[in-house]
Amino acid sequence: MISGIGIDIVGVERIKYLVETYGDRFLNRVFSLTELNNIYKIKNKSNIEQKIAGFFAAKEAFLKSLHIGLFSIPLNCIAVYNKQSGAPFLFIDDKIKKFILDTYNIKIGTINLSISHDNGLAIATVIIENT
Repeated sequence: MISGIGIDIVGVERIKYLVETYGDRFLNRVFSLTELNNIYKIKNKSNIEQKIAGFFAAKEAFLKSLHIGLFSIPLNCIAVYNKQSGAPFLFIDDKIKKFILDTYNIKIGTINLSISHDNGLAIATVIIENT
């Protein structure tokens, strides 16, 4: 059963501006160390900006799918990784899942994530399913 749907769209230029203006301060507030290591491995700068924008949109879409405030959970506690196939997935630490359950009475089951980039925009959709 679907328990939440969230969608977010982000301008790649907006993310580029935030990275150029705030640098590591912005990146460290939004991304986990593992995410940052994966991002820094990308050679093409425009691909980095798209990846950052897509990951940012995914995190906001996840919070929207829970119907809680966008800053109720630190964004760097929500991680976006890629399977070997390239498909993105969200990783939520068990401590964060417990916090969400205890604070908002929301149990997180399966998290489905889709990210797309085109024409200077990144969009992400999250669907949460519970059994």
